[in-house]
Amino acid sequence: MKKQMKTILTLVVLATALAGCSSEPAANTSAKPKSIGPVSLTFWHAMGGSNEEVVKKMVQNFNETVGKEKGITITPVFQGSYADLLKKVKAAVQAKNEKDFPDIVQIPASDTSYIKDVPAVIWAQDLLAKDPSFKVTDLEPNTLAGFSFKGKQVGIPFANSTILLYYNKNLFKEAGLDPTKPPQTINELGKYAAQMSKKSGSQVTQWGFSVTPDQYQLSSWIGMQGAYIGNNKNGRADYMTAVEFDTNGAMKRFLTEWKKAVDSGGIQTGADVKADEEFAAGKLAMFVTSTAALKGTLAKVADKFEVGTAFLPKVNETDKGGVAVGGSALYIMNRGDKAASDAAWEFLKYGITPESQFVWHTGTGYFPVNTKTYDLPQMNEHLTKNPLFKTAIEQLHASSPETQEPMGPVSGEFSQAMREETLNYVQGKKSIDQAITDMANASNKALKDYNRANNIK
Repeated sequence: MKKQMKTILTLVVLATALAGCSSEPAANTSAKPKSIGPVSLTFWHAMGGSNEEVVKKMVQNFNETVGKEKGITITPVFQGSYADLLKKVKAAVQAKNEKDFPDIVQIPASDTSYIKDVPAVIWAQDLLAKDPSFKVTDLEPNTLAGFSFKGKQVGIPFANSTILLYYNKNLFKEAGLDPTKPPQTINELGKYAAQMSKKSGSQVTQWGFSVTPDQYQLSSWIGMQGAYIGNNKNGRADYMTAVEFDTNGAMKRFLTEWKKAVDSGGIQTGADVKADEEFAAGKLAMFVTSTAALKGTLAKVADKFEVGTAFLPKVNETDKGGVAVGGSALYIMNRGDKAASDAAWEFLKYGITPESQFVWHTGTGYFPVNTKTYDLPQMNEHLTKNPLFKTAIEQLHASSPETQEPMGPVSGEFSQAMREETLNYVQGKKSIDQAITDMANASNKALKDYNRANNIK
């Protein structure tokens, strides 16, 4: 608890320093806003499906209000998945051609390690220092920590989420389980899953739970134990040079509980399935995914059954670290045009106002990054009518800012090693110690190779 309190105090001090002695920002309807443009900006993002429509709505609102007043026009450009977007960003950076850079780009938490070292990226710390009107202390401390490095803010949190347990309340009732009491631990998860699985002969027709753990889930399952996946506080206090899940005991505690849960017989693992689709079809009782999937999941399920949401089950009953913040932040890329950079900053500020975050939250399921959103009457009304949205918010506020995804440059390699070795252990192909050793060796090799190629020591 002392360690957690120290971190929270550090974040408060950092935020207060960034905020300076500014007063609460207020709209001044009598004064004519200072024009920046005319300037047109490009915003690269990775929000597809229904989330893209919300992006378009927010951009349109900006263009018709602040943008119109200041001569700024934003054009959102969907670039595919986060992986697709990052490939395009890397190609533009490697070509060193400023005209090909987007003005604003959305980058996921898992790639903060890369984007922070791109010379063309303007760190949020520098932008905040020049704008005393912006109150950093209004932002969720967990999101600020998620996009910081060595105590400095790299990106501005925008679309942030946590992992949630989604479950079919109807199947709970059919199995004789109380739908108001979802599993609290991995041990309970295994037992519940077994009760809700069904077979036709030797064929499983309905699974209780489905997942093959990788870095996404393990960021929380390791972090909630008060431990880190990698050294230097998961690569946020300094560059990550090695994993430490093999020496701090957290991975062994997780794997021990996970194997017992899998051995209960109701958990599907190792299969390449789309859990969200199986869940929506009523063939899967529980699954875990981002809070950002809530809106889409409810739409897919429609009126077929009642959906429940719950905190991610703990590894141990005594775990207090909560879950890691995922999602993404917004960054401004320097294209050699100060007017464009200034205009981009106006959009970033607009995107995280309480009102904008209300639109974003209600349209997507991502939780608001601005705490002042909860002061809005329409937010209170929304949460009263839609209690499932409360789960992510309550889980966030019950989590330590230190519980974060690793800021490592080889998250794909980490995930692959975690998936493979976890399966090797639960399927009886390796001992728990050998699986952890091999998982750590594969992760460390990928990390060492990357650091050596990029002169990181």
